[in-house]
Amino acid sequence: MIQKCTNKFCAFLAQVESLHPSGATEQDKIEKAKIMYKEIEKGNFTVEHCWCQLRHQPKWQQHMNNLNTRRKPPDKRPANEQSFEVPDDVVEENVERPPGKKLEKDNLRKRKAQEACDADFNGALEKMTADRRLFMGERRAWVTKADEVRGAQLELDKRKFKTEIMSKDLSNMTVMQQAYFLNIQKKIYENSLNNSEGTFDTSPSIPHGGV
Repeated sequence: MIQKCTNKFCAFLAQVESLHPSGATEQDKIEKAKIMYKEIEKGNFTVEHCWCQLRHQPKWQQHMNNLNTRRKPPDKRPANEQSFEVPDDVVEENVERPPGKKLEKDNLRKRKAQEACDADFNGALEKMTADRRLFMGERRAWVTKADEVRGAQLELDKRKFKTEIMSKDLSNMTVMQQAYFLNIQKKIYENSLNNSEGTFDTSPSIPHGGV
C-alpha cells in the first residue's frame, strides 16, 4: 500500500516538475503534486513521511529511474493543458506475484520426494527396532537356556562328586586321610538327610582343601 501510494505521488511530482513552473520552490512543487493526488485519487497523500525517508535512498532513486524509463510517452496535448494520468506501470511495481504452475509442480514434486524419503526412513527404523527386539528376545532365551544347562551340569557334577566320595575305599589310607574323608562323607550324609526333610542346602559339601 505504501509503495502504491508513493509511486503515484512520485508520478504526479514528476509531471509537476516537467512543467518547469517559474519561481516555484521545491516545496511548491510538492504541494502541487499533493493537490493533483487528491483530485485524481479522491483522497489525501497520507504517507508523505515514508516518501521523505525513501526519496534520498540510492535504492529508491534507482527504482524511480527504472519506472521513468518504462513510462509510456505522454499523448500530445495543448501546452496549457495538464495531464493527470498516472502511468499504469508505476502501480504495484514490486507486488509479489503468485507462484506459477511450474513452481507449484516443482514444490509438489519436492514435497512428495521428501515424504517418500521420510516414509522409507521410518520403515527402515521400524524394521531395525523390530529386529533388535527379536534379537534381544532370542538372546534372553539363550541366556536362560544356558543358565539352565549350566545349573543342571553343576548339579550333576555335585552328585557325581558325592557318589565318588561316598564309595571311596578308605582301608588303604592313613589315619589322617581316613579322618579327612570320613568328615566329608559325614557332611554329605547330613545334607542328604536335610534334603529328604525338605530343606535344601545349596552350599558345596566339600571341606576346605578338596580331595
